[in-house]
Amino acid sequence: MVREVLGQSAADRLKTIPLSNDTIARRIEDMSVNIKEQTVARVQGSPHFALQMDESTDIANHAILMVYVRHVWDGDMQEQFLCSRDLPTTTKADDIFNSVDLYLSSVGLSWEYCVGITTDGAAAMTGKHSGVVKQILEKAPNATWNHCFLHREALAAKDMVPVLDEALKDVTKVVNHIKRSAKNSRCFSKLCKDLGSEHMQVLYHSEVRWLSRGKVLSRFYELKTEIATFLSENNSPYAELFDNEIWLARVAYLADVFEHLNALNVSMQGRRHNIFEQSDKIAAFEKKIKLWIHHVSKDRLDMFPNACHEAQQLDTAAKNDLKKTLSAHLTQLQARFDNYFPEKCRDDDWIRDPFRVDMESITLPSNEEHQLVELSCDQTMKRRFGEVSLSHFWCSDVMAEYPSLATLAVKTLLPFSTTYLCESGFSTLLQLKSKQRNRLDTEHDLRVALTTVIPDFENLIKSKPHAQLSH
Repeated sequence: MVREVLGQSAADRLKTIPLSNDTIARRIEDMSVNIKEQTVARVQGSPHFALQMDESTDIANHAILMVYVRHVWDGDMQEQFLCSRDLPTTTKADDIFNSVDLYLSSVGLSWEYCVGITTDGAAAMTGKHSGVVKQILEKAPNATWNHCFLHREALAAKDMVPVLDEALKDVTKVVNHIKRSAKNSRCFSKLCKDLGSEHMQVLYHSEVRWLSRGKVLSRFYELKTEIATFLSENNSPYAELFDNEIWLARVAYLADVFEHLNALNVSMQGRRHNIFEQSDKIAAFEKKIKLWIHHVSKDRLDMFPNACHEAQQLDTAAKNDLKKTLSAHLTQLQARFDNYFPEKCRDDDWIRDPFRVDMESITLPSNEEHQLVELSCDQTMKRRFGEVSLSHFWCSDVMAEYPSLATLAVKTLLPFSTTYLCESGFSTLLQLKSKQRNRLDTEHDLRVALTTVIPDFENLIKSKPHAQLSH
């Protein structure tokens, strides 16, 4: 082994030398600092930027504030992790605002160029007297606030008519009964395996997870036969629920409707969404609800396949009861969506397609209005519009020819529509800061893990002294 190592080149021998924990930590920090410098430089070079932020607690109960930034760079909009800040004591509005304000000042970014702030609806964020949003808007007069579409969708779906709420509580109780002990879980898994089931376990319900209710209900309904058998064999009082056909039909409906809601939620997750795309998805879902209400009134349930199957087992009186419940819930759901998504008509639709604009229906300053008229007649730009993304079209192509008009469009497109990036960042934090590493300072690790900026490895290597190999 010694001869083999001595016979290697210097580069090969370097590869065989294990790195200490401190060395790895220093290299992560070096990469993080380089990434931070690049990110800040890009944001400083952008005419405007927008932020999304959210706070949560880690495994050590430390409050962490996470901030992402969207800005213009290289002719398009870019989304990057900006920072994570520890909140040592409380998570009040002043703590959050001061932390962000201090960070922006330290890296030379001004609130003057912030055009959007996206948060959830927590009181600390949205309080009308001293919330974070209010304090930011006082510092950033050009900014607008957007309540995360994902949180709004979850809030709109939260409340239900009493009988459906009771059915969901019953499902939760049955799930907790099965999973309350290791023995119950093992016996239920064995039963599912013996019956050839696709799934071996039910799922716990968690209020804070967007998709939890839909997944719990779908799994519960898929395993309804196995669950009923297990409860009967164990003489559980919950077994009586499965003898109630109207209760089972309600659970089937809940599984169906929350599957639709989950599909909407998932479609709004991800990167690079703009306000127009999300508004279209909400508008489409609201039209679906209206259509479902009409179908239910005509005794048509094929849009809810599980409920449709269960309804076939009901007598006329039970069917009418189910129909009344479905109509009440869908009507309430429609009202809640109207309440949480009041933005129906936008006066900036010219941004999504400037070539089909009705000039009489919009109000713009004269200079921008003239530029929009010229753009709408520009056939070269029209061909380009179909070849690139909406953000690239306005940030690059139009910005060069019609800068004033493009600036207005970019200000509208920059704000985030959701806090999805922060939520996914917290998921990464859970992996980085485990029980075994609960004292870890994660800012550098998070930046390296979450950024899409590539560190300048060449300069980083040049800045380090060359290793001295022993002979």
